[in-house]
Amino acid sequence: MKKTVLITGCTKGIGHAVAKKLLYSEGYEIYGIARQAQTSDLKKEHPSVKLYDCDLSDPYETEKVLRTILDDSSGIDVVINNAGIGNFKPIDQLTLADWSAVLNVNLTAPYLVIHHVLPHMKQQNFGKIITISSDADHLSFTDASAYCASKADLSSLADCVRKEVSGYNITVTTIAPGRVDTNFNHKKPGDRPNSLRAEDIAEQVAFLLTLPERCEIEKIYLNSILEKELH
Repeated sequence: MKKTVLITGCTKGIGHAVAKKLLYSEGYEIYGIARQAQTSDLKKEHPSVKLYDCDLSDPYETEKVLRTILDDSSGIDVVINNAGIGNFKPIDQLTLADWSAVLNVNLTAPYLVIHHVLPHMKQQNFGKIITISSDADHLSFTDASAYCASKADLSSLADCVRKEVSGYNITVTTIAPGRVDTNFNHKKPGDRPNSLRAEDIAEQVAFLLTLPERCEIEKIYLNSILEKELH
């Protein structure tokens, strides 16, 4: 029986790579959330994928879309909280709207996803919650107060959820990569050739989904040795 997988931010970068990786494997039915999911390359490449347009910076819209997905899917078995944004400027130039948008996408949306999928996971006594974070969860840098705060809190959120679901056969894993060569922060693939590739993180997700149910990896830190050699 196929496992239902929900991926946020599924049309670009890491989320797109994860979706493609799982789609080329048998046994997964993919549900995806993104701002312009219906017109994405992923939809053109894989028309059977169930995609939902959603602005994850709006908690009310996010919650509405999640209810629709749960109705359509009858429950989610695997969550991949991937969507993330940054707004990189000094904190005295960071507006409340800037701050709220980053926290809503990076932290509130994962909370809402977990909040809504957990009842089904608990009922069936199975689930996998995978969060794509960043090494910014413990490595702060200038002009990134909202981003780093959101990633540190996201890591803590996963740690708390892991304790809460003890006894329900639900695993909770955070993947925290270093710099990845994607469109993030106004870049494009190829701009950072020594960085990790989106496919590298997708490989880690696929690996986690193959683990026996008795196994849980709590956190994966992934970095490019090519970048280390430059410093």
